[in-house]
Amino acid sequence: MRSILLLAFLSSVVPQLALAQASRETTTGSTTFDVKIMTFDSWCQNTQRYDAERCQARRPEDVKAFEDYRGTVERYELDYLKQIQKERDLRSLTNRDPMATVSGKRDGTP
Repeated sequence: MRSILLLAFLSSVVPQLALAQASRETTTGSTTFDVKIMTFDSWCQNTQRYDAERCQARRPEDVKAFEDYRGTVERYELDYLKQIQKERDLRSLTNRDPMATVSGKRDGTP
């Protein structure tokens, strides 16, 4: 149930994140994730649908609300990307061709 709610949340938020052209490479362990960065302008105009004057004014309360929102979205996006990578790794382990050559292993004595 939790994953369904998370997917519903992400499906509504991730398209908005795509509006920002920038991305940030986030490294956790040995894996790098491409986390999209949301800009204040895209959040203000597209998510909150405030008028242009309010967005240009960058009120402190709006900036604080944006930072809180962005932090939450990026955390969920990173968790989502980690889950996708975990599922991809699991599929590659369980669906591999048994006749394929094993890479990264050496035959014979060390």
